[in-house]
Amino acid sequence: MKKYWSLLLAALLGGATCIFAKDTLATWKAPAGVALNSDFTVKVRLQDGVWHTLSSYLIKVDEVRDTRHYVENASMAIFDFTGKVEVAVTYNLGEVQTAKVRPLSYDIPFQIDGNTVTFTLEHPRNLSVEVNGDIFHNLHLFTGSPERTIPDKDNPEVIYFGPGIHTVKNGELRVPSGKTVYLAGGAVLMGRVLIENVHDVKLLGRGIIDHSIKGGIRIANSRDVYVEGIVATQCATGGSENVTIRNVKSISYYGWGDGMNVFASNNVLFDGVFCRNSDDCTTVYGTRLGFEGGCRNITMQNSTLWADVAHPIFIGIHGNSKAPEVLEDLNYINIDILDHREKQVDYQGCMAINAGDNNLIRNVHFEDIRVENFRQGQLVNLRIFYNEKYCTAPGRGIENVLFKNISYTGENAELSIIEGYDEKRKVKNIRFENLKINGKLIDDNMPDKPRWYKTSDMARIYVGPHVENIVFTSDVAQSQRRFVHPGITYTQGDLDRMKAMVEARQEPYYSTFLKLKESSYSSLDAPVVNRGEQIKEGRFNATIGVDGRRAHDLALLWHLTGEEAYARKAVEYLNANSYYTNTSSRGTGPLDNGKIYLLIDAAEMMRDYSGWTRQDQQRFKDMLVYPGYSNTENYSAKYANYLDDTKNGVTFYWNIYNFDAARFGNQGLFAARSMMAMAIYLDNEIMYDRAYRYLLGMKHRKDDLPYPSGPAISSDQPIHVSPTMIDYKLLQRKNDIQDYGYDEQLQYYIYPNGQCQESSRDQGHVLAGLHNYVAIAEMAWNQGDSLYSSLDNRLLLGLEWSYRYNLSSIQSYKKQETPWEPTGLTKDMNEVTFDNGKYLQIKSRSGRWESVNISSHGRGDVAGTGGTREMALAHYAVRSGLPAEKYTWLQRYRDYMIERYGCENWGVAPNWFYEWTGWGTLTKRLTPWMAGDPVTFSTGKRVSGLHQLPSTILAADYDYYCISENPEGHTYHNIGTVRGNEYRPDGAVELQKIDNKYVVVQVEDGEWMNYTVNIPKSGAYAVYLTYSANSSSHVAMASDQGLEISSSIPSSKKWKETKLGELSLSAGACVLRLRVDKAGQKLCLSAFRLEKVERDR
Repeated sequence: MKKYWSLLLAALLGGATCIFAKDTLATWKAPAGVALNSDFTVKVRLQDGVWHTLSSYLIKVDEVRDTRHYVENASMAIFDFTGKVEVAVTYNLGEVQTAKVRPLSYDIPFQIDGNTVTFTLEHPRNLSVEVNGDIFHNLHLFTGSPERTIPDKDNPEVIYFGPGIHTVKNGELRVPSGKTVYLAGGAVLMGRVLIENVHDVKLLGRGIIDHSIKGGIRIANSRDVYVEGIVATQCATGGSENVTIRNVKSISYYGWGDGMNVFASNNVLFDGVFCRNSDDCTTVYGTRLGFEGGCRNITMQNSTLWADVAHPIFIGIHGNSKAPEVLEDLNYINIDILDHREKQVDYQGCMAINAGDNNLIRNVHFEDIRVENFRQGQLVNLRIFYNEKYCTAPGRGIENVLFKNISYTGENAELSIIEGYDEKRKVKNIRFENLKINGKLIDDNMPDKPRWYKTSDMARIYVGPHVENIVFTSDVAQSQRRFVHPGITYTQGDLDRMKAMVEARQEPYYSTFLKLKESSYSSLDAPVVNRGEQIKEGRFNATIGVDGRRAHDLALLWHLTGEEAYARKAVEYLNANSYYTNTSSRGTGPLDNGKIYLLIDAAEMMRDYSGWTRQDQQRFKDMLVYPGYSNTENYSAKYANYLDDTKNGVTFYWNIYNFDAARFGNQGLFAARSMMAMAIYLDNEIMYDRAYRYLLGMKHRKDDLPYPSGPAISSDQPIHVSPTMIDYKLLQRKNDIQDYGYDEQLQYYIYPNGQCQESSRDQGHVLAGLHNYVAIAEMAWNQGDSLYSSLDNRLLLGLEWSYRYNLSSIQSYKKQETPWEPTGLTKDMNEVTFDNGKYLQIKSRSGRWESVNISSHGRGDVAGTGGTREMALAHYAVRSGLPAEKYTWLQRYRDYMIERYGCENWGVAPNWFYEWTGWGTLTKRLTPWMAGDPVTFSTGKRVSGLHQLPSTILAADYDYYCISENPEGHTYHNIGTVRGNEYRPDGAVELQKIDNKYVVVQVEDGEWMNYTVNIPKSGAYAVYLTYSANSSSHVAMASDQGLEISSSIPSSKKWKETKLGELSLSAGACVLRLRVDKAGQKLCLSAFRLEKVERDR
């Protein structure tokens, strides 16, 4: 109590007004001699309390008229409060005709009475009060929450500035390590605060660094810095890490008056800041002004930006073109942009990413950003460019940018620009979710968009050359997501393809099928044990592991043979594992519970089997999420008990829902794999997004529970040191950064050179994590998402890196006759590449391990015959069609496996039966044209499955490619640009409804489409085409078996069926390619059919 009263007395003697009650108010008088502005009289009071007049400081801002800059005098007032306060702003220069209280998103009601504007606040806000449309002589009203603690000015570790004007030597206050600088309310510092080459520094208070001081706060080459509550002109961060800047206000008026720059820094958080600046409000750059390196994990949230000049948000122009850098994991969340004014087109964009100096910019997340009616500029500007004024080279790329819940209201926006540089320097994977322009939702499926328009046209965005995969979607579209079933590891098209190849006895499908059938896990005679309600510690392999292996293989055999005995046996295993209410695992819960994956995959294959009763299947579904699923309440915290497993009350989902922030990445990946499988099986979009978004480093959905926060804090001294790895003790995880992201995330599990987070541990766990990622990527692909290609095919790079290290130790190859070893060690991520072979020494996101050198433990054929090599090779070689040099080691390892073991099984080492679906030489071997999934949309939705002969195949039902990737050159070749989503959601080929059916229209020379069909018997097939055209055409039908036929077809204005010729085909799954060599006028393609030609004997 004594300390409380002494603090209160100090505040009162310093000229502050502090009212301590249920509702509180704190105000501070400006010191004598500081510049004030009499334009406004500002008063505040607690509801029905005594009015307190605030000091109104003079603050300078920059107005650009035409191309000239003019310094204008605005006003600023500050107070803190809790509860509810009334504010009265009196305009002393005349009557108030109109007024605004911004940001407009706060929707603060106000009243005008003569020359006074009054309003009520219930939450602290940083506001602009504007009268009569004048934004340059406005009142900046900054309100905050009262300080919880005030540093003791007698503490030798505190540099304390009380109310008053303070000068410092040479106009600079250099802060030593471990010190706290406190500027009390009513304090004005006439000098810069320099936090340089130090650590563990705080700058706190409600004071002001005078607006005449350029570069008011500078943080350079420092770590663990915290700044809060201060007003300054600028606050720049360079060469630093672990920096938090909270509730800082930056207002500048002079040239190059950038607000909050970040140079070559990592782990920087801006929270609740206000920036009104005479240049870019906030930037992220690489090498610049003596700072060297890229940037990672920069977040700005809950903030307000006002750019009187240049950009509110600007990323990417500066770097080191000789040693290219990466700017990644940049987040801008919950931001109001009040203005943007820039006449120069090269420097426009409220949200601008301009890649220069060989920078690669990736994983940028804009969410909940409200843009008001700015004066001049663009909404977004994404360009790879060569700005010779500032750069020595163009940027390398921009990729994986999410714009979510962005709204713009206004009429001044100029044409936004998204543009790459050349074929090697592209902008790709740009996603707009819920983009609103003046209230209109911009969506690829928006109803009033003419089908020949690009969606970007509706948003006034120019999409130039060298741009790939731009998607506009919305919650309306996402809520209509229809999961494909089956769609975990296999689609119906996959199952049909396997069956067709087995029935045709094609190799290696048939021999692998025989091994599957002969496996002991496929036995119909093995006894089935009801597993009860609890899986005890250490019993996961012996229950869900082994039963999942059995159920999966039996379900697969049922689909391939049609023998119901396999189906019944698979269901027995599923039912035997459907009563769990307790699956705790004290040590490795996410890993152990993640072994449910194969059982879920089996359930997905059996979901439509009539012999699995609705009641039994529902019990299995409920068991997965026991005691129930919630996206708002944490049932793990409520019902789990990891200390006494007899009292635990949760099952699989609640053991895996938060992945595993405390352990090696592969363990969290087991959790993610099962979570995604569970989501598909349960048709749960929120659960699916929880897994997918987390792995790609995105923030959690607003309608879901948050991901684990961070960062992790570990011991300063190691607890174990080995030649390859240093171990630390995990002490705690902070809550400073929500959705922090740990080692299972793609960006942290596989480094940019391909090295794995566990490469210093042992090779068995490395491949476990990588193969988990392949399994997850396959699920995502089946549902229309491309994790495979994320971060520029990072997963493939990881496979290549680890396969090179492992396989070269047991096999010799041309140009790699000796075992490959890392060429050197470095702690600089920018120095490591796949080609130069350097090994990255880096601490894990969990804080528990630091990589020193590669571990040879388990090197070589660590996975036996198991893994997912066929799955990965099928994707990158066939679906993606990458050049062979991109998957050299993947192909070599697959070939080695076949040579040694004859097929891809699921593994021979103990316990590997639960790791992978396996049998890849049966399930995932693709022929060169099998890039897509055979489908029909004739029922109004995507239905996967091989086209069975004899039947008529609609031309519009060409093979389906992942909707988040560009199908061009994979499942079709289309020259035209007209798109439509009326029949199928990918909108890839021009379709039109004619005579009550969808047909392919506007066909041009050289276009083609693929169709995967089942050829029941080898032999000759007559090919018939139904079409219409105003002039003759030349059409071909080719197969992936190497033969083709072609024919000229006459004009016919009515639908006509004509025979193209006879095509010799071998039994099994086959891709047919319908190709138009010469398109007649108004050629339309309706359908084709194949008819077996029976020869007379």
